[in-house]
Amino acid sequence: MAPEDILVELKNKKLPVFGTNKERVERLKKALGIPIQDNGSKASNSVLNNIEQIQKKREERRRRMEEERINKEERKAENEALGKLVDVDFQKMVDQFKQQVPPQKPHVPSSELKICVCVRKRPIFSKEEKNGEIDALSCSNPIIMIHEPKLKVDGITKYLENHTFQFDNTYGESEDTKTVYESSIRPLCPFILQGGTVTCFAYGQTGSGKTFTMRGLQEMVICDLDKFGRGQLTFHISFYEIYGGRCFDLLNNRAKLTILEDGNGNIQIQGLVEHPVANKDEVLQLIEYGNSVRTTHATTSNEDSSRSHAICQIILKSGQREFGRLRLVDLAGSERAQDCVSNNRQRRIEGAEINKSLLALKECIRALRGGPGAHVPYRGSKLTLVLRDSFEGGSDEKKVIMITCVCPGHSSSDHTLNSLRYADRLKEQVVANQVNQFQPKHEPLKPIQEQPKLQPEPAKPQPSKKNLQPQAQQNQLKKKDEKPEVADKFRKSFRDMEYIQKQEEDKMSLEMLDLHEKVETILEEEEELLETHVHAIKEDAQILTEEGELISMAQGDTDYDIDSYVQRMEILVKHKLTVYQNLYQKVMSFKAHLNEEEEFSNHMTQKLKKKG
Repeated sequence: MAPEDILVELKNKKLPVFGTNKERVERLKKALGIPIQDNGSKASNSVLNNIEQIQKKREERRRRMEEERINKEERKAENEALGKLVDVDFQKMVDQFKQQVPPQKPHVPSSELKICVCVRKRPIFSKEEKNGEIDALSCSNPIIMIHEPKLKVDGITKYLENHTFQFDNTYGESEDTKTVYESSIRPLCPFILQGGTVTCFAYGQTGSGKTFTMRGLQEMVICDLDKFGRGQLTFHISFYEIYGGRCFDLLNNRAKLTILEDGNGNIQIQGLVEHPVANKDEVLQLIEYGNSVRTTHATTSNEDSSRSHAICQIILKSGQREFGRLRLVDLAGSERAQDCVSNNRQRRIEGAEINKSLLALKECIRALRGGPGAHVPYRGSKLTLVLRDSFEGGSDEKKVIMITCVCPGHSSSDHTLNSLRYADRLKEQVVANQVNQFQPKHEPLKPIQEQPKLQPEPAKPQPSKKNLQPQAQQNQLKKKDEKPEVADKFRKSFRDMEYIQKQEEDKMSLEMLDLHEKVETILEEEEELLETHVHAIKEDAQILTEEGELISMAQGDTDYDIDSYVQRMEILVKHKLTVYQNLYQKVMSFKAHLNEEEEFSNHMTQKLKKKG
C-alpha cells in the first residue's frame, strides 16, 4: 500500500496521521485487527536466553571450582595430618593416571634369556613425602611409567609428561627382594652348576636401593647354591672393588691389586686372594665384611653414596674341579654430568670415572648379543677389563642379568629417566634375544685351567765397587723401557672410548670424551707419579748407602785413591740430581694437568648452567 493510501485510510477511520510511514502502517494494522510481527522483541528474547545460559554455566563452573577447592583443602589437610607436604594438584593427576595402568603380567624367568634386563622400584620414604616428594612411578610388569610433573610456558598451568618403558621384568614397591630373586638369579642356579658363568649387575642412581637389593640376592643365592650342591661343593670367594681406576682387595685389608694381561691375552688380577670356604655361613660373613669396607663418600645427590664398583666372585669347586662361576657386581651410583662437575675435584674425577665405566659396560653387554665376531670394547674401563670373560665370545655359557633400581620421587624423574634409557639400550636387539638351549658338557666337573704365570722381573744385580754406575741408575733405565707399554695400553683404552662414543644413541659430546681423556690421563699420571716418588726414595736410599761406603773408605783408609773418590762422588751427585729432576718434572706435569682439568670443569659448569 502506498503512503498516500495509508494516509487516506487513517483519515477515514479518524486516526492520527503523524509519525513515520512504518508507525502509520502499524497504527492502521492495529485498527484493522492485523497481528504485528515484533522482530526486536524476538532478538531481545534471544539475547536474554544467551545471558541466562552463560550465567548458568558460570554458576556451574563456580560450584565445581568450589567443590574442587574444598576437596583440595580436605586432601591437603589429610596429607598434613599424615606428614605429607606434597603438591596436591600433581598428586591428583598422578593418581588419576595410575588408575589407567594395565594389570600386571607374570614374571619371565631369566633362564629363557641371554641378557635379562629388570627394573626395581623402591618404596617412597616418609622423609621424602615430608619434603614434598610425590610417587611419580607406575609399575606393572613388564611396564614401568614415569609421570614427570611439568609447568607450561605460562609458568602456572600444571601437566604430566608421561614416559613408558617395557623390560623383561619390572618389580613394584610391594614386591620384596625374594620376588626379584625368584625370577632373576634362582632360575640360573642349575645353569651355574653345569659350568656356566653368570654375571649379575645392580645399577641405578645413588640412593635407589642397589646395595640393599644386591645384599639380599647374595644371601639367597649362596643358600641355594649350597643346597643344590648338596654340601659337596667348596665356595672360593674373592671380593674386590674398583675405585678411581684402582683395584683393592676387600677381603685382604684393602690391599692394592694390579690388573695385568698375560701372554695369552687373559686378564689377571695380581695379588687377589681367593678364600676357600665350605660353610655357607662363613661365606656370608666374608661377603658382609667386604660390603662393610667399601668406599663411600657424600655427594650432592646422596650423603652416603657407594663410590666404587664392588665385585663379588664365587667359584664353585669340588676338589680340583670347577663347577661354575657367579659374579655379583654392585655398581657405583650413577650421576648426571652436571652433578659431577659441581663437586670438588676428587668427586668430579670419581664421577667421570664411574660414568665412563658405565658407558663401557653398556656397550660390552650389548656386544654379548652380537655373537663371537662382535667387537667388545672392554679396554674402555677397568671394570670391563676385569670382567672381560663375562662378555667375550658370545657363548651360550655366559649370561648377564642387569637389575636397574630407580627412585620413585618426582624430583628424581630425570635421574630415573636416564637410568631407564640406559637399561633400554641394553635390551636392544642386535641378534635374537632368545638363546639356544644350553648344552652342559659331558663332564659336569671341569678341571681348573692353570693360569699362565706372569713374567717375573729379573733379579736386581748387586752393586760392586768396580762398577761406578749406581744400582739406582740401572733401575731408572729399566723403568724407561716400560713406558712404551703403558702408552700402548692408554692408546687402546682411548680407542675403545672412541668406539663407545660412536655407538651412543644421543652421541656423547666430544667435550665429554675430552673430559674422560683428561681424567684417564690424571689417573695414569697419578699412578706414575706415586711410583716415581717411591722409586726416588729407594734410589736416594741406595745413593746414601753408596755415599756411606764411599765416606767409610775415605775416612778409614789414609792411603785411598782421591781420584777414584772424586769420580764416584761426581757420579752419585749427578745421579741424585737426575732422580729429583725427573720427580720434579713429573710433579709439574701432574700439576699442569690438574689445572687443565679444573679449567675444563669450570667451562663445563658454566655451559650446563646456561643450558639450564
